[in-house]
Order: sequence, then C-alpha cells, then structure tokens
Amino acid sequence: SNQCGTAGGVTPSIQTLTTAQLNTIFPNIPGGMNPLAAAALGQAAAKYPANDFGLTGDSTSANKLNTAGFRFNAPTPVTLNSHVGRFDYNLTSKQQLFVRTNIIYDLTSLAPQFPDTPAPKIWSHPWGTAIGHTWTISNTLVNNFHYGYTREAFTQQGDSADNAITFRFIYSPLAFSRTLSRKTPVQNFVDDLSWIRGNHTWQFGTNIRVIRNQRTSFNNAFDAATTNPSGYSGGAGASTSTPVNTFAPITSPRSIVQNAVTALIGRFSGYTANFTFNNDGTILTSGSPTQRNFATEEYEWYGQDVWKFKSNLTLTGGLRYSLSRPIYETKGFEMKSNIPLSDLFAQRLAGAKAGTPVNTLITFDKSGSANNRPSMYNWDKNNFQPRVAVAWSPAFKHGLLGRFFGKESQSVLRGGFAITNDQYGEQLAVSFDLNNVVGFASSQAIPVNTFCTNNAACVAPLFTGFGQAVRPLPKIVVPTKLNFPNLQPADNSRRIEASLDSNLVAPINYSWNFTFERQLPKGILVQASYLGRYAKHLIAARDVMALNNLVDPKSGMDWYTAATQLEILRTQGVPASAVQQIPYFANLFPSTLAALINANSNFCCVPTTVGGQPTTQTQAVYFMAAANFFGNDWTDTQDGLDAVTGRNLFFHPQYGALSTYSSIGHSWYDAGTVSIRERLGRSLTMDFNYTLSHSLDDASGAQTSGAYNYALFIENPIRQHDWYANSDFDIRHIINANAIWELPFGRGRMFFGGAGKAADAIVGGWQLSSIFRWNSGLPASAPIDDARWATNWNAQSYTVRVQPFGAC
Repeated sequence: SNQCGTAGGVTPSIQTLTTAQLNTIFPNIPGGMNPLAAAALGQAAAKYPANDFGLTGDSTSANKLNTAGFRFNAPTPVTLNSHVGRFDYNLTSKQQLFVRTNIIYDLTSLAPQFPDTPAPKIWSHPWGTAIGHTWTISNTLVNNFHYGYTREAFTQQGDSADNAITFRFIYSPLAFSRTLSRKTPVQNFVDDLSWIRGNHTWQFGTNIRVIRNQRTSFNNAFDAATTNPSGYSGGAGASTSTPVNTFAPITSPRSIVQNAVTALIGRFSGYTANFTFNNDGTILTSGSPTQRNFATEEYEWYGQDVWKFKSNLTLTGGLRYSLSRPIYETKGFEMKSNIPLSDLFAQRLAGAKAGTPVNTLITFDKSGSANNRPSMYNWDKNNFQPRVAVAWSPAFKHGLLGRFFGKESQSVLRGGFAITNDQYGEQLAVSFDLNNVVGFASSQAIPVNTFCTNNAACVAPLFTGFGQAVRPLPKIVVPTKLNFPNLQPADNSRRIEASLDSNLVAPINYSWNFTFERQLPKGILVQASYLGRYAKHLIAARDVMALNNLVDPKSGMDWYTAATQLEILRTQGVPASAVQQIPYFANLFPSTLAALINANSNFCCVPTTVGGQPTTQTQAVYFMAAANFFGNDWTDTQDGLDAVTGRNLFFHPQYGALSTYSSIGHSWYDAGTVSIRERLGRSLTMDFNYTLSHSLDDASGAQTSGAYNYALFIENPIRQHDWYANSDFDIRHIINANAIWELPFGRGRMFFGGAGKAADAIVGGWQLSSIFRWNSGLPASAPIDDARWATNWNAQSYTVRVQPFGAC
C-alpha cells in the first residue's frame, strides 16, 4: 500500500508471504528464516489475536491494514491509606512542645504487558515524625527548635526475573520492568533564635540534615537481546533494508516490512550482558541485585537583621552559608575518573581546534571515605548566600507625589536581591552508579553494525527462545574480577555510556524583585511586580566524547564547515561529478581514500573514477555520506573515515558517546505581574492577575532526567549556545481571575434577616464563587530526525523546517 496514492505505477495492495517466499527474497541469509522465531511469533499472534487496526495499527492512514495491535482492558486499582496524629503540651507558661506523626500505606497497580502477564505494583510506605519546642526566654528573646525524621520507602515490583528477549518494534512478551526498592531516611535538626533589640530584630539559626539513600535494584541483574532492524552492518541495517527496498519499492511501508522481516530472520543484532560485583571486585551471580547506601550530611547557618529604620522604612540584610558533603557510598561502592571529565573535554576542544586530536585514555578507580580515597566529586566550600531587602511606605502628604502615592501608608514599595545555591548530588550519584559500566554494576554491550545477515562469517546469533542465556553468545567476555584502576579498552568499539564530572559545583542563582502596591478608593488594591533570576553552574548532561570538530591547520577550515558544504549539495541532489575538491578533505585524507573505503566491507562501494577522472577525497566522502548512509547521518561518515584511515581523527578510541553530568547549564528568567483586588463591603471579593514571563535555558531537565534525555542533554556541547532557547516549561502569558459573592440571605442580611437559627442554617451562609484561568501554550519542540545522527553517535538530531508544510 502507499500513503500518497500509487508510486511508480504500483497499485496499493496487501501481500501475504510464506517462509519459503521470504527465503527466496533473502537468499543470502545463512539458514534463511528462523523457524523458532516464526513459531514464537505465531504463538504470540494466536495468544493475542490482532483486534486493533487503528490506534496501534495503520488503518487510519492510506496504508490500510499493514499492521495491527492487540488491545485489552486491565484493572489498575489504587489503595490509599493515610494516618495523622498530633500531640501538644504546655511544659511551662513559657515552653510549648508538640509531636506530630504521619504514616501512609499506598498500593498502586500498573497495567500488565498482556492480560495473562504479571501486573507490576508500587507499594509506598512513607512516614514522618516531627518534634517542636518553643521557648520564650524573655519578652525579647524566643528560641524555636524542631527535629524531623522522614522516611520515604517504596517498592516497585517488576514483571520479570528473566533475560529480556525481544523482537524490536514487533513483540515483547513482557514489559521487562525490574524490581526496585528504596528507603530514604532523612533527619533534620533546625534551630532559630529571634532577638528584638530596639529597632532591630536579629535572627540566627542552623539547619542540619543527615540523608541516607538505601537502594536495592534488579535493573542490572539480567541480560538483554533484541532483533534490531537498524543494527546490522552496512550502515543502519543495509543488509536487510536493501533487499526490502527491492521487494517493496513504495517508500511508506518499507520500515514496517523491514521490522517484520528482521523478526522472522530471528537473529540478535544487538545484545547486552549486565554484571554486578562486590566492593572487592568479585563478580556476583546473574540475577543478583545491586545494593547501595548513598549518604551525605548538609549544614547551613544564617544570620539576619530586620531593621525598622523608620516607621515607614524597613531594611533587611542577611547571610546564609551552606556546606554539603559530597555524596558517598557507605560500603565503598564508589568510583571516579582519573581526570575530571570537564578537563578532558576542554583538552579535546583545544586539540581539535589546533588540528591535533586528543585521545587521552581515562580510567576509573575507587573513591570515597570507605576506600580511604578522595570523594567522587569535589567539596564546594564557597556557598555564601547574601540577601538584602527594603520595604518603604511613602508618607507624602501634599503635591503630586502625595496624590500618586496616597496618604496614610496607602502605598508600599518593596525590593530585594539574593544569592542562593541549589542542593544537588543524590540523584547524580545514583545515576552514575547505575550507568557507569566500569563501576561495580557494569555491562558489555555488543554495539550495532557488529553483525550482518547475509554472510556466514559475520552472521548474528540465533534466537532460540524467550529467557535464553545471553552470556554464551559471541563476543561476550564474562569478567572474573574487577581490577582497579579499571578502564575500557581503546579498541574503537563505539561504546555508549554515562558518567559524572568530578568538577561539580553547586548551582548558583541570582534573584531580584521589585513591587509597587497601591490602595485605591472603593476597596481596590493594585500591585505591580518585576522578578528576575539568573542561574549558572546548573546540572546538565553533555557528551564529553563528542566527535571532534577537527580543524585542518593548513586551510583553517573545520569539519562543520566542510561537511555542511557537502550536506547542502546532498540535499540539492548534486551529482558527485559536480562536487569540487574542498581543501579540508584534500589536506587531511590520502588521495587513495576511495580505494581504502572499498577495501572495508562495511563502507563499500565508492567508484574509483568520476567523470573519467580519479575520485577525489571530497567526492569519496560525498559518496559515503550520500549513498552508503541515509540522509544526514554524518557521524557514521566520520566513523567510516576513522575506520578506513586507521586514525582517531573524530572518535575517541574508548567511547562512541560518554554522557556526563556537569555543572555547565545557564538560565535566565524575567517576569512582570499585575494584580488587582477589590473587596466591596463584606459580600463581594474579586481578584485579577496577569503574568508576562520568559524563561530561557540550555537544558530544562531535572537531575532525574536520563543521561541522554533531551530535556537535560546538550546534544552538541561543542556549540552549547545553540541550545540556549525557550525553556521547555516556558509559559509566556498567564491570566487568572476569581470572585466570591456571599449571597444576601440569612440572619442580618437583606433577605430573611430575622430568620431563626433553624431557618438561618438552611437559607444563610450561601455563596457563589468562580475561577477563570487562561495561559499560552508550552513551546513546541522540533521533531527528532528519523534515524539520523548528524553530530552525536547516540542522540538523534532535531529536524529543521526548510519549506512550508504542505499536503501530501
């Protein structure tokens, strides 16, 4: 079938193929279609018969009934229980004590993968206790002490304790969610002392937090394997896509056909073995969880003076100091790199700019107090947080200023400035522990393009059944013990991993505000405010192994400039014969580049002559980008150039991508607000509020975002400022209004004013209320390109609209 009518004279139709026919279409596949895969898919189709051709299928488009899904109803009951208790006691006339406890038992059921598969559940049991003591030492001296103990505890029950064997885009027998449990006890000691002396109110205090994060996770306890249609060698699955393209000349359903055929071929183009280790480096058996107890202690002290300089003028000044111990793992499950990854990234940038790639190898070694080593990231002892504020109520009695500001404190002006620091560390330490594959929970992933389907010498391993063992598959090397320091080999395996920068510092926020408030006649109050906020050192993720934007020292041209020239020609459909030599490629690559490409089976074939002349280096690169790969997949082109020349010009030899949490983010926020409030007597109250704001940043995600999550991940750190734009949560306009009208019925009101108690209980006390809210929408993100990796080996690039949208 065809989404836009016929193409090339082909009439839309549906064809059913047998295994024998598929073996004829794919004659070069050793063994042909996998009968075990066909049987597994057949059993799944019989067990879960297709019943939805719309939402999960394609019958809503012109591609009628190529695909269908299975939909079903699943109960997801939720049980919520909360218990609260409080006790208050006057110890003496000057001392009061309270104790408060809150206990919660919640059970939430999630939808299962299929009607007969286990339904994951989330059990949550947080509880907390607070004790408070207030001591009025004298008329001018009061002390408040609070102690709190809160413990968040939950278990997210998974649906599987087997290896995750799936047919990508086609069928997964389970969701393969893994069980995770966590307890996070936090102790909080707070003491505040207030002292009034003359026109000054002094306040001093401290806040001490003791935090523990106890986790048991089966996330890395099992292995995984998948049939991935884009994972075979030859450039994004060319060994399967080429025959499919020949068989299915219509563009629209090709990917659907390729997905299905790859599943029936039943060979794993990608798989991962996960390993967990004790803190002494010995390996644990498969299925063993990772158990961690991350900890930190945080200390804060402050002093503040509220000075009532005049009856209508108040000045406030204060200083807070924060000190947070770097997160540590209490049993020594902790690692750090031998060089701060931000330093390595800076060296790689400088090297690429000078035309000399920096390929310094990085290792990871134990860290933290339990190992008698430095912490996984540095102490930040510079968190001084001053703040100032002023409040002034003008008292002009005559003249223009008196009319503008009003009399008898009818106006007030307020303003303030503060420097604050964000708390950070807990989530980053957990993410680093889960994703750092040379740590105590590691993995060995067989990357894409390792195997093929049409050559017995590189054929991918067969699917034999769900839950099958992954570790015996080819190229998996099960480690016997961790050796420290640990490192990934420099074998150009293009690993995709995540890590943590040891140069982390606390995010800094600069905030300021100004408010003018004016009372007007008829109970009207008008308030106008401006708020601003600038932040730096925000936590964001970036690929410190981003492919070099290598400069050719001879011509002064960089890779982005040279590749962009070819990309423009590619999008215009310019033939290779019309592509002129670009000095960048001529200077950096040998004249025999076309022959080198042809000698590598993954990247052939480039003609050795174009228009009767030897193929130039530029034309050879153009062929690689325009013919052997699809679209603007320029990182595959860089991969090919490194492979055929045997030089690491673009890739680091240890990693294809290494996303690293670093203190590199920036943000800016401006907002203006106008509020009008009116109270007419005791019966009618109305509010109107309008906010105009603008938020910009180069990463909008929180620390909980994944290492390659687009909300937090800066895709091209070499040009980070390109990512500085409207925040994901930016809402430009917000309007809300509300009104409450107490109806004039009941005792003492206009109607039924003399009603008795019984009648007043029925007709009195009624009110009407309304709330209105309107806001502009959130920014619309550009879609991700379809299987295009222009600048990052793992994260796909965004598309760029080059012409108006039109009908097909």
